[in-house]
Amino acid sequence: MNFTIPTLLIGTGLILLQFVLAIPWIWLLLPREDQESIRRNPFAPWMLQRIAAAIGVSVALPILLLTFVQDRASLEIAGRLYAAILQLQLTILLFVILFGLLMLLWPKGGAVALAAFREGVRQPMLWLLTGLAAGAMAISIIIPYFTFGEDYLMVKQLGYDVIMLAAVLFGSLTASLSISDEIEGRTAITVMSKPVSRRQFMLGKFAGIILAALFMFGLLGVYFEGVLIVKHWWDKLEPITTVIESETSQARIGVVSTPLWVASTLERWDLQSSITDFLRGIGQWTAHALDTLPGLILCYSQVMVLVGLAVALATRVPMVVNLSSVLVVFFLSHLTPVLVTIARKADVENPGPVAQLLGFVSGVFDTVLPDLGAFSMDPALLTDAPPPAAQFAQYVGSVTLYGLLYTAIVLILGLILFEDRDLA
Repeated sequence: MNFTIPTLLIGTGLILLQFVLAIPWIWLLLPREDQESIRRNPFAPWMLQRIAAAIGVSVALPILLLTFVQDRASLEIAGRLYAAILQLQLTILLFVILFGLLMLLWPKGGAVALAAFREGVRQPMLWLLTGLAAGAMAISIIIPYFTFGEDYLMVKQLGYDVIMLAAVLFGSLTASLSISDEIEGRTAITVMSKPVSRRQFMLGKFAGIILAALFMFGLLGVYFEGVLIVKHWWDKLEPITTVIESETSQARIGVVSTPLWVASTLERWDLQSSITDFLRGIGQWTAHALDTLPGLILCYSQVMVLVGLAVALATRVPMVVNLSSVLVVFFLSHLTPVLVTIARKADVENPGPVAQLLGFVSGVFDTVLPDLGAFSMDPALLTDAPPPAAQFAQYVGSVTLYGLLYTAIVLILGLILFEDRDLA
């Protein structure tokens, strides 16, 4: 097969990009002795050999791929797989940057956050819950839902809920184990004699736990996007390669259309057909990832609120009470809109003491408890057509801001509870 110079350069550049993005987390996994050796002599022979091997692999892989895989569908699948790996790389790089900034701007609290993050990631519970969530989403592909052609949307809705519940359970359990056990076991006294203030201790714990939950979201988010593509194939919906942004509706066929800017850019570049198909697959995955991102943001905002509540309660109550309280808040928050509706209807149809009591209780719940229903993607998924992008982005931004404000209020209450807690 004949290769053009632009095709070979683009293929090599794409593989080299993966190697470059892998450098930060590979560096962190290296033993301290190897890190010191590289600092002293970054151009050691063994280091140059590895760089040469990476360049050789970057040149050889595109040649092998484009030689043995030439049909459009397989090349687009390879492009989507490449984009999925790239998304994982960027997710890991995000955490390296976040903790670098934390340690620079907030040294003491950042150290507590980093310790809590490492503790959470190393726990078997995180990987167990991630595996269970992944298994549940995989099973959801083959379950018939009898929704008259909208099984894809059911899998999408269930995927959001599974990821959210797994992260809430992980965050609540980690908060109870990491904070309550340290306070009860008097370990917190040692930490706060560094000196680390109570505020830095609690907020650092929250930051580490919520970032560990975000790490779970990053892993499950990429897996979830792959599940949706497999579901599209399983249900034998319209092939992704035939879906054009201006000709089809996402809500009807259950797949994100290839953006017009991807098609126009590839047409303008006028590259070899094989590399064009590969790049089109990358564009398809990118559009697919951006489509699922708003739902993941909403779910993570809900997780942030509930984990903030768990962290605040962990300063005062043991694990069983903490988990029970978070569970009660979760169910009551989702039940409150129904109670408010029933109370208003009862006040109109059957006014009396019972209706007034029901109205008072539902009003208190509606005022105090978080509106977790606002974080749901169900209304957007069940519409006949996708909501306008600008309006939906504004809604996601406002709900995320609400989640941040409510979490801040809960953490302030937690700090008040923690201030006079006897640690001795």
